[in-house]
Amino acid sequence: MTNAAELQTPRYPVRLVSLRTGLSPHVLRAWERRYGVVQPTRTEGGQRLYSELDIERLLRLRRLTDRGHAIRRIASLPLDELDRLDEEIAGEGRMVRPHLAGDEADQMRAASVGDSIAAAMQATRRLDAVELQAVLERAAVTLGVPVFLDEVVAPTLVRIGHGWAERSVSVAQEHMATAVFRRVLGWLFRVYEVRGTAPRLVVATPPSQVHELGALMVAASAAAEGWGVTYLGPDLPVADLVSAVRQTDAQAVAISAVHVPKGGDLLGALREMRAGLPTRVPLLVGGAATPEIRSQAEAAGALVLASLPDFRALLRRLAAEKAE
Repeated sequence: MTNAAELQTPRYPVRLVSLRTGLSPHVLRAWERRYGVVQPTRTEGGQRLYSELDIERLLRLRRLTDRGHAIRRIASLPLDELDRLDEEIAGEGRMVRPHLAGDEADQMRAASVGDSIAAAMQATRRLDAVELQAVLERAAVTLGVPVFLDEVVAPTLVRIGHGWAERSVSVAQEHMATAVFRRVLGWLFRVYEVRGTAPRLVVATPPSQVHELGALMVAASAAAEGWGVTYLGPDLPVADLVSAVRQTDAQAVAISAVHVPKGGDLLGALREMRAGLPTRVPLLVGGAATPEIRSQAEAAGALVLASLPDFRALLRRLAAEKAE
């Protein structure tokens, strides 16, 4: 269940808020300046960041103004009063989604997650790239980035992988889906792109690792947390990674490794990275290969993370330390 602190945490840039609420950036700015409908936090670089509660409020205001309420009359109303007006409209027979809380909201989210995974698998099997992209983008906007990545993207990719291994998903279907997931994750990364002052993260896969969806999930996740991300893609030589970290003055490095290559030296690459990086820069390692190499990677000085939620929690701690 989402807690109150997470609902109030400012993390969504204006581009994503516009997508989720249907309000243009121009209208958002006008409503904020004239009526103070929400008070987004600003980063040091001046970027406006909104919370889930801000988005809930903006959704109610948009819906009510669409139905004839003047924004100047309802702009200062608290959320529960906006909900009451919403419910009155619903009582008049209009289709409005009331504010949900607690277990009911969690059940609705679970249903949306399940529907998204099922629709994504159907589109994959039909080789319908347009529909798959639409399903994924809709889920990202509706559910938010953490839920989308943890509960839709990761399980769907696992299902596609299992289907490929069992031959219920063809090579063509798997390749098409991979291309679409790559586009959508890249789109999310761009939507959340942070400009100006922010803690910086370099993301890549190590030498001989060509599968980059895990790294893209890490990049999108970090961007949604307010980090400036330098994404360097797959199969990156260690020397280039170290150089990029120094050039961008990054606060951390995240490496995604999905397998332990027979002909490559993953642990050797991690040791070389750690030796080349400034001591203040943590080397974060995740991916399907990490259970096999956890103890050796940690002995080499890497921080091995088991999941994206663990990764996000660590980024928050690092950002808080930077701010002190």
